[in-house]
This record gives sequence, structure tokens and C-alpha cells, in this order.
Amino acid sequence: MREAEVAVLPGRRTEMWTYGGSFPGPTIRRPAGATTEVTFAHELPAKAGELTVHLHGGHNRSSEDGQPGGLTQRQPRSFYCDISSRLGPAESGNDLLISPGGRRTYVYEGIEEGAPERAAFQWYHDHRLDRTARNVWRGLAGMWILDDELDASLSLPKGERDVALMINDRSFDKHNQLTNPFGPNAHAPNDGVTGRHVLVNGALLPHHRVSATRHRLRVLNASNFRSYNLQLGKGAKLVQIATESGLVPAPITRRQVLIGPGERVELIVDFRAFAGERVELRSVRRRDGERNLGSRPYVGSVMEFRVGRRRPDETKVPEALRPLPEWATGAPRLPQRTWKLSIGGGLSPAWLINGRTFDPSYSDAFPVLGTTETWELRNATKVAHMIHPHHSDWYMLSRNGRRPPPEEDCLKETFFLDPGDRVTVAGRFSDYTGKYVIHCHMLDHEDHGMMSQFEVVAPG
Repeated sequence: MREAEVAVLPGRRTEMWTYGGSFPGPTIRRPAGATTEVTFAHELPAKAGELTVHLHGGHNRSSEDGQPGGLTQRQPRSFYCDISSRLGPAESGNDLLISPGGRRTYVYEGIEEGAPERAAFQWYHDHRLDRTARNVWRGLAGMWILDDELDASLSLPKGERDVALMINDRSFDKHNQLTNPFGPNAHAPNDGVTGRHVLVNGALLPHHRVSATRHRLRVLNASNFRSYNLQLGKGAKLVQIATESGLVPAPITRRQVLIGPGERVELIVDFRAFAGERVELRSVRRRDGERNLGSRPYVGSVMEFRVGRRRPDETKVPEALRPLPEWATGAPRLPQRTWKLSIGGGLSPAWLINGRTFDPSYSDAFPVLGTTETWELRNATKVAHMIHPHHSDWYMLSRNGRRPPPEEDCLKETFFLDPGDRVTVAGRFSDYTGKYVIHCHMLDHEDHGMMSQFEVVAPG
């Protein structure tokens, strides 16, 4: 983790905080079930403070999950979270942080329910208390692809036709340097940071040359606050095959795909009808008319595909992809716990979950290892939120009392909640005990209090 000058806009390079000197950081691709060790060395300036790394979507031990930590000498206070300075290192999670000049090796075992973890498009990023938004904005984000035998056995596009795309937004000054939008007055509910420019894999309005064949597009929204409602030009269809939790039960043909911060979607695009043409990927307005703060997607061009000649293409999209696990189909229908999202009062109001801001020594739930629980996620605010529970993949049972649409009737781990939304999800707690966080992935909301914690405990 070091400073580097990165080519983002034409002209002068941009100074960023990076993983390995690039933005995004290196894309790591690993087989499921294989233990992977990654050592992160903190070579950023001392002003960066302690750092941590979360493999978003990974099913890992609590100690390897990228805990946010608590108060330290370099970070002696929190403006939004009520955290005691008297907590010991283990109580606060500070023993898991990476100090300036230090390093830490994370161990990712790649298993779930005692078997290889499902193939999925994941990503890694900083997760430090109060500073996640700042650290990700400065560049600490990278992609991670987990492969398994089932995914590899399908006749889906592979190799150069398997394309990972990280979308995010940033603002720059006249010298091409990142702005600093994280002032002390940016508190709830008007604390959603958006950038003037939309980047794809660190480039402004890029193009990608593709053959006139099917391609697999793995799309990550790594923005701090902004959502995108993706649509291809030329009438091209989007066939969704996966969410952030891997393959869905059956492919879903879509014209628009709404993706909020932290979410991923995998799409098959057939470019055979567009040989020699240019196909634009745009973000457009939502058809349902939602226009609350956080609900409105970016409107404008994202990138362009320049389609070459037709080539032989033996790929296809199977009618069935990955069935739901047994625990999902047999999950309790009624929620055993509610996580209510609200806003506090005062001159600098904070975001709350169940009436509290984040405290690393406090857990709000104690699910038992080896059990399945159903939770309700309830947005009682006038702003949209993206709720991400760590530890497990989740199956959506209902949205506002109704069966979810096909693109949510599957495993997921990041959920878009418009104002007033109520979503019920079921999750299986397997393999690991310990503390895990649940938070809003609109990163300013997380930094400003909207994070809680649950602790998976052993039976008996």
C-alpha cells in the first residue's frame, strides 16, 4: 500500500494511494478451496493512520475479515461513533490493524460449509473506522475473482472474453489531483460524496475492443455513493448470469441493470449482431421513478465497446446455472431479527442501526454456528442505503412483502434499500465463529455511524 502517480486523465498523472502502485489494485484470481495468503505492507505516509483490508464477498475467519478497529493514538476520537478509548486491543480490533511501516498477512481459506467456496466476483478495499470513504476514494480498491469447477464446466466466455470492470466516480482539481470532499460538515443526511467523472478500471470514458462474439462482463460498482442503471446501446440485451454471490439459478434477460455501491453483476453480451460498430454502455434513469437522495443513478456515458469481426463462437448460456442451497429453500419465512436504519439528532447527526452508532465492543446479535436465520432490513430514513452483512451469502425471501424480482430471487450479499423499503433475507452461519459487521456500503454512511456488529457463537 503505497503512493503512486497514476495516469487517469489526459496530462499530469494523479497521486493516489494504491495497492502495488496501480489503480485499481492488482486483480487476484484464485481457485475455490485453495488457501491464499496475501501480505499487505503499509508504506503510505504516517498521516494515513492505521489501515485494514476487507475481502468483500469472501467467507473468512473473523480475524481475516478486515475489522474496522477502534480508537488509537493516531486516531484518538471518532466524530460520529460512541467508542471508548479504554478498550483493549482485542476488544476494539486494534490488534488486527496495520500501522504505518508495518505489514500483515491475511489468510483466505476459500471454503464455505466445509466445501470449496462458490465461484464469485469479489473485491478488496480498506475498511478502517471513520476513514473507509477517504481511503477508497484515494485508491485503495482492487478486484478478486474466485473460480470453481462448476463455473469452469459451463460453456461461458473465457480468456480475453471474460472482462472485469470496476466503475467508480472521482473529482479532480485543475492539476488532475483528487479533491478532498471529506470535510467535517458533511454529516447525515447530506453526506453522499459523488465525483464529476466516471471511471472504468481507472480510465475516463474508455473504450474496449471486442470481437463480434459473446463476452462475459463482470461489473463492480466501487463508487462511494453513486448508483448506475446500466443499459447498452444498439438494442443489445443483457443476460444476467450472476450476482456478487456467484451464479444465479437461471439466466435473466434484462434491458437495464441497477447496481448500487458494493454490488456486482455478471452479464453475457452477444456482440455478433454489431460487427464493425460501436456499442455504448450508458447509465440511465430508473423506470420506477425513484428520485430520493441515493436512489437516483448517474445519467450519462460510462464506456464504449468497439466491435471487430465475427469469429467462431461455441459459447452458450445454459438454461440452468447453479441451484440454490438447501438452507435457502428451507429458511424461516418470518424474520427473527430486524436491523432498522435511522438517523440521529443534534447538530451533527449520525446514521444509526437499531438506534446506535458503531461500537467494536458491542454486538447486536449472536447467531449460532451451523444455523440459518432470517433477518429484516428496514430503511426508516428518507435516503437510500446499501446494506452489506459480512460473513455469509444471503437469500432474499421478500421485498416489501412481495416475492423479490428474478434478479434478487437468488444469493446476494449487498442489498439496495430505497426509503421505506423492508427486505427479508436468510443467511447460513457456517465454518467460523467471531465478530462480523453489518453496514451501509454507501461509504460516508458507514463512516458516519451506520455500522453494527453481530457475533457468531458456538452451539451450546
